[in-house]
Amino acid sequence: MATRRRRLALVDQDTGEVVEPKPRVAHQFEGKGYTLQSFGAEVPLYQLGLTAAEWATLDYLRENGAASAAIRITPEALAAEINANESTCKKALSRLTKMALLLKPSPRAAAYQLTPLRYWEGAGSTHVTATKRLAPPRIAPDDKAKAKTAPKPAGEAKATPIRRAAGETRR
Repeated sequence: MATRRRRLALVDQDTGEVVEPKPRVAHQFEGKGYTLQSFGAEVPLYQLGLTAAEWATLDYLRENGAASAAIRITPEALAAEINANESTCKKALSRLTKMALLLKPSPRAAAYQLTPLRYWEGAGSTHVTATKRLAPPRIAPDDKAKAKTAPKPAGEAKATPIRRAAGETRR
């Protein structure tokens, strides 16, 4: 006795209608190739003592295409996007450039690109050529990062008291 193959279908459970399956898409991340966020020999970002504005700047640039090419952004425009003031954004862009997390195509350009050693979006072959072409320096913590992440001597470490809720007793 031969078994018959059944055709499986997607059914909307609310209406009972058969839903047509969507065609399979190519194996790429939104058609842009892959997204790289490197963790190799580079200094981890948590050891750089980044401020909230610097984290927001990195996120904004990554989400707006600066992982694969330089984009034009001024401190005024960045301030409006990340809800910070202009001087804070100017300091954030300057510090991130100084630590080599951001690259500037020219000193006078108001354009920035995330370093391909840490961030890349696109095909692997273009990543290799961009890294060779840009020759980005290694990410280096500045004095502020070293001061924020330096281990404290044992005598300076203070114990944080445990806060208890109202009515809670120690056992």
